[in-house]
Amino acid sequence: MEGDRPPEEPPAGPAAEPDGAAETGAAQAGAAQAGVAQAEPDGAAETGAAQAGAAQAGVAQAEPGGGAQAGRRRRDLLLSLPALIVTTAVVGIVSWGVTRLTDGADSLTRDTPPPATVSVETNPRKVGAFGDLEIRGVLPEGATPATGPGKGCTGFHDWLVANAGTDAGESRLQVTVQGNAERQVQIANLRVVVVSREDPPPSVGVSCPTAGQANLRFLTIDLDSPQPRATYTSEDGAPFGFTVESGEIETFLISAKTERALYQWYLELDLVSGDKHTTVRVDNGGKNFRTAPVPATPLWSWDFQSRWVDISSGRTRAVGDRLVPPAPGGEATP
Repeated sequence: MEGDRPPEEPPAGPAAEPDGAAETGAAQAGAAQAGVAQAEPDGAAETGAAQAGAAQAGVAQAEPGGGAQAGRRRRDLLLSLPALIVTTAVVGIVSWGVTRLTDGADSLTRDTPPPATVSVETNPRKVGAFGDLEIRGVLPEGATPATGPGKGCTGFHDWLVANAGTDAGESRLQVTVQGNAERQVQIANLRVVVVSREDPPPSVGVSCPTAGQANLRFLTIDLDSPQPRATYTSEDGAPFGFTVESGEIETFLISAKTERALYQWYLELDLVSGDKHTTVRVDNGGKNFRTAPVPATPLWSWDFQSRWVDISSGRTRAVGDRLVPPAPGGEATP
């Protein structure tokens, strides 16, 4: 019955705020009007204020509840910066040290002289043992040297080289090794290195005659051999191998021969002093030695004074004349 129906409950109104909610609500409302993300109910007023300041500064806000994790990231970043700086500094110092050590080693290698000084004489007439032997060479065909070799044969080889000439048939040279180390230096080996082998170009042969014969003991090289090597022959059959003390001198006479081709070559001398092994290049003042075969045609022979003589015919040429190979019949080719 209507009389028995309970009275209707009034419409539900807004839920009551918890204790102290009035102040929090007011703060949240102010922050919302300022465009600041609200903190969770567990956050304090200070958190909201900090978030508002960060938002105004344009800094991305952490997700709710991520404040502690963000703090840890900032702390780790701050702690890692000194480590990064120290690591960079250490790497830099190590790199600098390695560079200095490398430069020092290179400088030491460059500044350390070999245990012996090696010198070369390529003019046979300046070598006593070769002094009386004939010197033969070739000049480019048609050469017209303006001067002659001078009196005698002392200047013949230097004149030959100055006029683009080459040793013919044989190159004779003297290699001198002088010890300059505190301890004994062993001269262990002498090698031949052939740089090139070519067909000889058209040339004319010239010579400075011998004044006699000489019996020599030295190293010989057959450049026409497939593997040229310096061959040493001693009276007692001893193998190659010598020693020099500081200031002592050892002299080697070397003869390199060819009948077939124009060669460019040099020597390598192995020196041993204590546990230090050194290889010294032996060449003609930084250039290769050059040796060509003797031409098949007769040679022009220097008369020690002022003229060239074809020994086979007696025909002569004056200094400054064009030099061409003498014809076999005694007439010079044009």
